[in-house]
Amino acid sequence: MTHMPTRFAPIALIAAALLAGCATPEPGSPAARAAAEQKKQEARVAGVQASVDDAPRWFTQPPTDSDSLYAPGTATSGDMQMAMDKATLSAKRSLADTLRGSLSSKLKEFISESGTGEDPVILTESERVTSNLITETSLAGYSRTETKLVPQGAIYRAYVLLQYPMGNANRILMDRVKQDKMLESKLRASKAFQDLEQEIQAARK
Repeated sequence: MTHMPTRFAPIALIAAALLAGCATPEPGSPAARAAAEQKKQEARVAGVQASVDDAPRWFTQPPTDSDSLYAPGTATSGDMQMAMDKATLSAKRSLADTLRGSLSSKLKEFISESGTGEDPVILTESERVTSNLITETSLAGYSRTETKLVPQGAIYRAYVLLQYPMGNANRILMDRVKQDKMLESKLRASKAFQDLEQEIQAARK
C-alpha cells in the first residue's frame, strides 16, 4: 500500500475543507435561496405524484348508472376530519354542477318533445325555471359511498365519492315545473314528462 507523504497531508485537508465550503452555500446568499427553492419544488412534485399514485379508481373513473349521479372530491389538511370535510365539500360542488346540467337537459327534452321549442314565451319560461333550479338545487339525500384517507408527509389527503339518487333530482325538476302553471300545461303533453311523472308517483307509493 502506498502512503501519502506527511508533508502533503495538510494540503489535502485544506483542499477538502475548501470543497466542503463550496458545497454548502452561505445562508442568505442567492445560492442558498436557490437551493431552498429547489427543495420546495422537489417536494411539490413528490406530493403531486403521491396524490396521483394514491388516488383510488373510483376517484379517477367515477361509476355511472341511470339511477344515480356520482361525484368525487379530494382535499388536504393537517387535521384528519378537516381533510374529510373539505373533500366532501369539493365533491358536493361537483355534484351540484352535474345535477344542474342534468335537470336543464331534462327540461329541454320536455320542450323538444312537446313541440314548443320555437315558442319564445316557453323558452323564456324554461330559462327562468332553469335559473331557479340552479339557485335552489338541493343536495339533501346524498350519501358518501366511498372514502380513502392517506398520509402525505405532515398532512392528510382525503378522497370521497358522493352518490345522489336521480329520483330526488327528478322530484326537484317536477316540483319546479309545476310551480309554473303555464309551463306545466305546455310540457304535460310530452311523453317524457308523463313518463317521469309516473316514475315519481310509483316511487312515492
